[in-house]
Amino acid sequence: MLKSNAIDRLLRENPELKDRRYGLPDIGRRLDGEYFNPTVQNIADAINFYGYGVRDADIMNIPDIDLGTGNPARYKPFPLAIERMKKSLNSPNMYKYPYTEGDDNLRQILLDYVEKIGFINNCPYSYPDVDSRGLSVHNLTFLPSTSIAFNLIINIISKPGDVVIVPAPNYGLFTIRAERAGAEVELLELSKDDNWLVNPTKLAKRIDDINESLAMTYHRRKGYVPRVVAFLNMNPSNPTGKIMGKKELKRLEEISRVCLERGVFIIDDLVYRDLAFKEEDVAIPVASIPGMFRNTISLFGLSKSYGLASLRAGFVVADEIIIRELINRIFQEMDSSPDIVGQALAGAFNTSKRHDTEYKKYFQELRSIYYYKYNLVAALVDGIDKIDPSLKDSIKEEVNNIVEDEKLADKLLAGMPYVHFPQNLKPDAGFFVILDFSQLKGMKYRGIPINTERDLLQYFYKMCRLRFLVGQSISWPYQDELVGRISFALDDNVLINALKEMHLAILKLDSKDEYLIRKNILEDQAQMARIKVDGWRNAYDQIIASQYLNSLDYEAQTERYIRSFEEYKDLVLVAVKDDEILGYSCFDSKDDMKYDSELISLYIKPEYIGHGIGTSLFRETAKELYQQNKNNMIVWCLKENTKAIKFYEHLGGKNVETKIAKIGDEYYEEYGFYFDLRMINDNPF
Repeated sequence: MLKSNAIDRLLRENPELKDRRYGLPDIGRRLDGEYFNPTVQNIADAINFYGYGVRDADIMNIPDIDLGTGNPARYKPFPLAIERMKKSLNSPNMYKYPYTEGDDNLRQILLDYVEKIGFINNCPYSYPDVDSRGLSVHNLTFLPSTSIAFNLIINIISKPGDVVIVPAPNYGLFTIRAERAGAEVELLELSKDDNWLVNPTKLAKRIDDINESLAMTYHRRKGYVPRVVAFLNMNPSNPTGKIMGKKELKRLEEISRVCLERGVFIIDDLVYRDLAFKEEDVAIPVASIPGMFRNTISLFGLSKSYGLASLRAGFVVADEIIIRELINRIFQEMDSSPDIVGQALAGAFNTSKRHDTEYKKYFQELRSIYYYKYNLVAALVDGIDKIDPSLKDSIKEEVNNIVEDEKLADKLLAGMPYVHFPQNLKPDAGFFVILDFSQLKGMKYRGIPINTERDLLQYFYKMCRLRFLVGQSISWPYQDELVGRISFALDDNVLINALKEMHLAILKLDSKDEYLIRKNILEDQAQMARIKVDGWRNAYDQIIASQYLNSLDYEAQTERYIRSFEEYKDLVLVAVKDDEILGYSCFDSKDDMKYDSELISLYIKPEYIGHGIGTSLFRETAKELYQQNKNNMIVWCLKENTKAIKFYEHLGGKNVETKIAKIGDEYYEEYGFYFDLRMINDNPF
């Protein structure tokens, strides 16, 4: 009897470990073993593509430029945090294990800080250590990173089937983390008309609709009925940089009431709070609104604002019941948080006069750096005449010095062709901008069009090794648009050169075709039926029996297409010019040991054959299947159809087998052409 090799067994159970990854680790899976819901899976796929899929074999030798990074600007750590950590390391107490909940003296320092910025509990417990604002150190604990805190919180407050609502756009990894922790994620789509801020009325309706749907779905089951348990409020928002501060206090109060009345926790993520471009615009914590503390779970951290991302330090403020269970989970899963984390937090978040002085000095300079960098990006996207006039001269001088070509610098400072900021979306905080690349859709490089966000990312990576997070990664709500989240926390020379290369790459694109490719709609069926009938009569004259070809009928074919539309509507792509269908492709998945997808048919209007439409439809079909995680595709065509055979051979198809097909009363031999979808899609440019 052969013994099983332990490593082989592990690999069989975890096949994703087979390949060495360069970039982001594997996204992971849900704790309950279920699949991510389709919305979250799309986000995971897009992040995986950005972090791993788009990168090539040269990555170990030729570094790329990551415009999607979450790292803050290269800037000194907050001095008082460093000072406090050094003092702790030099103390005689390093031999001690830290308490799971953290040292009470450190927690008191953090509690004093949150009370200073307005935290208040109007419904306090009756414990003797509860202070005049209804709080105690038992309302707070710290741990490495708000990401870990978020995972534990979701696991605490949700049961299987419960829903967490996340605004869209969002920080995509939080949607994945919520589902990995066992909850379901639903999106609240933000809009241009609401200036990308949460609309309380829409939030209320979204909660009510989800709860009603869950109640109907589970009404016959005994026991627990899932419901909406939390709303993630990122303030300021990553990636929009929008803030709900004093000017939006009424909106924030309405959001809070909506959640309170429906028994929905607000997870108030405040990690970007100190990076408001203007100090007077700083975000207002929900827990500072009277009556809202017990329904709010607040997250603070050092990573983004205090120059200490490598330390991984965050703390949570919430009702004591939440904190008790959070401490239990920390003990059960992590043992305890490092004391050095608490020391750093206490150095950054305290109420001393020295802190106020250092804070003002530190953030006055840091905010000016971020505001300058944002205007630098704006100058290279919108043009230098559209930025803060006080920064024009310094930005122009820096761009000229780095580019070292006055004519090119002038061209760059005139703005980036075809690229702009989305409507009403210029940040007030943070270090991200969203750029709209939608006008590039359909433009071509060497005959290959940019039609999707993956195309966009692959094109820029091919031309200048640039990466960024695309709209699918951040739940961009306008699905027809091509957008990217760009960090401007990079060094100025890196940022300028990256946007220069992006600008030059765009200039290499050729104009788009007069047609576009999209999924078919019901109104397309009559035109598609006519194209099929005409296509058969044109392509198969002298090949298929004339009696069969003459029997083909426009109306009958239209009726068949309409009857089957609901079943096949997501499996047909059409090429459209204005309202005219020029051609279409039909494809499907296969339960086959050899092939996992098939291009069933590809028809072009006879007068448009030879215009590249067939190639475009073929490539878009291959792309669609590849994005559905299909690995290969088979295409069958008649042995006598020499034009089709040449077409598929030109596209890289390999004739791998033959079969006999019955058409009408006759039998015909067909060739099967095999396509490796990875070969087609990994390096299209």
